[in-house]
Amino acid sequence: MIGVQRDEPAQTSVAGDGQRCPKPSDQRQRVIQWVIRLLVIGYFLAGVGAHWRPLDGFASLVRFGDDFAERRIPELQGREVTTYPRAGYDGQFYAQLAARPVVGDPEVQHALDNPRYRSRRILLPVLAFLGGAGEAWAAVQVYALLNVAAWLVLAWYLHRRFAAGGLPGTLLWAAALCSLGTLESVHLALTDLPATLLIVLAVAALEAGRGRIAVCALAAAGLVRETSVLAVSLFSPRKGAPRAVWAARLAAGFCAVAPVVVWVALLVFLVPVGDQALTGNFDWPGAAILRHLRTCGLAIAEGEPHLRHIFGPLAMLGLGYQSIYLLRRATTDDSPWVRMTLPFAVLFWFLGDWVWAGYWAVARACLPMSVGFLLLVPTDRNLAWRIVLTSLCMPHALYRFWPEF
Repeated sequence: MIGVQRDEPAQTSVAGDGQRCPKPSDQRQRVIQWVIRLLVIGYFLAGVGAHWRPLDGFASLVRFGDDFAERRIPELQGREVTTYPRAGYDGQFYAQLAARPVVGDPEVQHALDNPRYRSRRILLPVLAFLGGAGEAWAAVQVYALLNVAAWLVLAWYLHRRFAAGGLPGTLLWAAALCSLGTLESVHLALTDLPATLLIVLAVAALEAGRGRIAVCALAAAGLVRETSVLAVSLFSPRKGAPRAVWAARLAAGFCAVAPVVVWVALLVFLVPVGDQALTGNFDWPGAAILRHLRTCGLAIAEGEPHLRHIFGPLAMLGLGYQSIYLLRRATTDDSPWVRMTLPFAVLFWFLGDWVWAGYWAVARACLPMSVGFLLLVPTDRNLAWRIVLTSLCMPHALYRFWPEF
């Protein structure tokens, strides 16, 4: 069950003519709620709009890097596009897959930094290619905006979910949409937010008794981002469930995971270039966290810290609290929302140096956990400090969301 509780019937007062009307305090709360909603949506749309340029539209969201300029696919060679210094970011590789989603093509493989690894996340590029009607540059534009569409859908869903939560529900809504993981996925045109949205929709569908939709949503999430298969735990039956339920849930989990497993197996033959070493993504529990804290502490002590060194420890604090809260809650709550978050709550402690090097990557990797936490946290007297604790990086998220050029 969601932590946000339904409000009691609104307190009313009797007007002089005998009609009942809301108390001024209720009206003020509604005004505050609408102000928060408008500020969040307004800032988001303004930030997205600020990325548009006459030169290349919304392609600046993709962050093409100068280091890979000469390796781009022919469709993008010679085209004016916003290019960032050094390597750029991962979205540039998925955008090129969107322009030409033929993973076995030698020119495509040459353009990708890690061909088999990038090709696993094929669904968003294919959707962008279809949305662009097969035209390469249109597909790049569509790909750049898929995260924007995912943000808007998540905003709509969470608004409905928190609708009866009053002001606390609005604060939770804003915390989810302005979190570092959410905004980073949008302004870097990555796979994290669309995958998280599909996971959330899968849990919501299962909660509503629509198991087939839940299976399809999670299967799609796996093809958007393969780590989404961790959420297969949402199909775990409740304690004491009969054998028939266990069998049905195991079958559902198998069907949800099968597409990405088959696709990854096919890539072994379609993409002869194997994965580059990714061992830096994982480490012993807490080891990379301690090294990250040491790095941040030394940078601060030397007097010239980057913002990542200031907000990195705050991210560790907030995400660590989310993880511990969900791990503890799992001992008394076996709802689909809790079961979905558990693998990501564990994953947080195993992430390695490559992920913590830019701590926002940790926030993205654990985004399903963060959204699940905000959906589960109770609206009691502790809500205010819980929101503050888990939103300590929001100032950095809002700052990074604005374009640099």
